[in-house]
Amino acid sequence: MFTLCLGPAGDSLWLRHSSDIFMVKFGIYQTVNIFYLSAPITASIATMLCLPLLKTMPPSEENTPQNPLRRALLRGIPLAALPFCLPSSLLAVAIKHPSQQVSKAELVRLIARETGIAKELILRNLHDAHFTPSIITRITTPYESRSYSEYRPLFLTNRLKKMGHQYLTEQQAIFTKVEKKYHVEPMLIAAILGMETHYGRNRGRDRIVDSLYTLATGFPRRANFFRRELGEFMLLSQEEGRDASRELGSYAGAFGSTQFIPSSFRAYAVDADGDGKRNVWDSPDDIIASVANYFNHHGWQHGRPCAYWLPVSAALTSLAKTGFDTWQPLAKLRQHLPDLPAIWRDNDKVSIIEMRPKQGRRFALVHYNFYVITRWNRSYNYAMAATELAALLGDVTFAVS
Repeated sequence: MFTLCLGPAGDSLWLRHSSDIFMVKFGIYQTVNIFYLSAPITASIATMLCLPLLKTMPPSEENTPQNPLRRALLRGIPLAALPFCLPSSLLAVAIKHPSQQVSKAELVRLIARETGIAKELILRNLHDAHFTPSIITRITTPYESRSYSEYRPLFLTNRLKKMGHQYLTEQQAIFTKVEKKYHVEPMLIAAILGMETHYGRNRGRDRIVDSLYTLATGFPRRANFFRRELGEFMLLSQEEGRDASRELGSYAGAFGSTQFIPSSFRAYAVDADGDGKRNVWDSPDDIIASVANYFNHHGWQHGRPCAYWLPVSAALTSLAKTGFDTWQPLAKLRQHLPDLPAIWRDNDKVSIIEMRPKQGRRFALVHYNFYVITRWNRSYNYAMAATELAALLGDVTFAVS
């Protein structure tokens, strides 16, 4: 059995066989994660990644016993085309057995350096932290990776619509106050809270310390990010007087009714009820105001639309390929668009994106507000579902068709 995986720093590819370890730099292949594959498939993948290196090896080393990597890769050359003949489901056998690649001692040292927290306190917070391989498996197969035709039915439901209307009614006074202060529509906030946790009903069942510990030590591609989030989580636990070892949340370390990650909590959570705590778990005032504060800080434009479905057209194809890389005033695109609802203005900053709803390939005209939603969650699917749910909850501003 061969094992193909990232090195601890995330910048090298390790090919393991029996007790031998071969290290090969892979450069641009930053999206490669941890793989446990059969020997033929591993050999073929390794060949494709590493063949350029074989050409640069000194001739004197090419066929010597001291160069087993070259010989192993050359044996895999006849199989190099195999991955192209296999269905993606077979190649996706990866990430079944992730392993811890950073020691707890090294993690403690790095967090102490980055946060200023005493090593003794960090060790206390991590004393019973568990490395949980299933967390890495889940984070590499998120709902957002599905097509929109599969993703949309998860959130555009009569049940969530009913729950949203009830929440808007129960918290009407808070929503009115928050909209006046932060200039973010109640229906958008309600849509976000409904999608995240069904208004606090489903906040996650993973211990946050386990999630962040696992991702910081066993998910090389984003290990630095999650290590910083683990440090932020320890800081906020001190600041808010919460027991870090008891907090539950998502497999990605998000928590509360808002599902903030630790750094977002520290930056945007609000103590709206004035009790001295930023309680995004149980305080409706804090929960609603914190979401509004996040969107306000990221440039939300009150009263403006988000998205509008369009048919596929040759005139818009090049723009759809660039997506958020190209923004321009709506006036410049009018000649290529059907008639739009009156709410759309010529000076609206817009872009064109491509998605796949159940009708098949479609384009969508998106306002800068749509991009702001992706600052909360980077997925087009998430932003479109939030837009459609806000419309379903009664705000015609967000109607997409």
